[in-house]
Amino acid sequence: DARQTIIDVNGEQVNKQTFLNAYNYTLTMQQYYAQMMQQFGGDGSVDESSVLQSTLDNYISSLVLSQKARELGMDQFTDAELAELQAKAQEEYDKQLESIRASNFATSELEGDALTAEVTAYASANGYTLDYQLEAVKSDKISERLKASVTDSVTITDADVQAALDKQVASEKETYEKTPAVYGTRVNAGTTVYYTPAGYRTIRVISVSKPTEEGASPDEARQQIDALYARLAAGEAFETLTEDVKTYAVCADSATPEAEVVSAAMQLTDALSYTEVVETEKAFYIAQLVEELPEHAATLEEARASLYASTLADAQNAAYNEAVQAWINAADVKTYTDRLSN
Repeated sequence: DARQTIIDVNGEQVNKQTFLNAYNYTLTMQQYYAQMMQQFGGDGSVDESSVLQSTLDNYISSLVLSQKARELGMDQFTDAELAELQAKAQEEYDKQLESIRASNFATSELEGDALTAEVTAYASANGYTLDYQLEAVKSDKISERLKASVTDSVTITDADVQAALDKQVASEKETYEKTPAVYGTRVNAGTTVYYTPAGYRTIRVISVSKPTEEGASPDEARQQIDALYARLAAGEAFETLTEDVKTYAVCADSATPEAEVVSAAMQLTDALSYTEVVETEKAFYIAQLVEELPEHAATLEEARASLYASTLADAQNAAYNEAVQAWINAADVKTYTDRLSN
């Protein structure tokens, strides 16, 4: 029964036991990740039919790629390359065993070598072994070589980058029209943006947190912020008051750093003007207006450096996916999933 063929690709077959090893391993890991997500509000369920289909698809793709690699002579490794792959496989294997230990043996009374042996046996029983991981690493390397053989000749033009930019600008504009504060969230997080909506300004902020201990007085924090304010009023540059000066992009809908601070900063009219001390439940703040940000869509020159690589990668991925699908379509593929229920 274990030797029944489940997948046949151009005469190369995968038997039931081999397929179930891969399926059981994938299912085990999906269940582990689902349990992890459940802690953050996920439902913790796993669609076993989807896992089955993805295992089938992955096996078919893997066989087609390995056959293409043999055809092109890309499946051979030097001793140095093999040693590197074995080291990587061992690293990944150890990480996965640790994940299995954490998810399935967290309450085990076993320790040391006894626990390691139990986890290893469990992983092996579910189709996960070091040999399996080594084959996966080899497959990844072969895929890299195959992809390079297709994508190394792929090029893009300024027109391609401009098209990507236009699409990005349109997407961001639609998002910011619905939720203006998203722009500030992205900028403040260091995310590259290509469209600036109207109504934004850049501000500098200094703050002194109130003590968090129950019953502690905020007087010392108030004295610190007052001293900073006095230096500012005496003519010292805002950005030199402390090393912890933070810069934010804000609009009327922004809630960072805090809504009260944003509200005060939005009332400033002159560049480099600053607010009075703003007190919130958490801290004392002073904010300074740096500049108004005009509505602006990035130009090709402004965006080329950051968009070129991603646009090229998208073109390469599209070319490779098209090639892989053509190889799969040309292959003689047969599946016998009904035998899995026997």
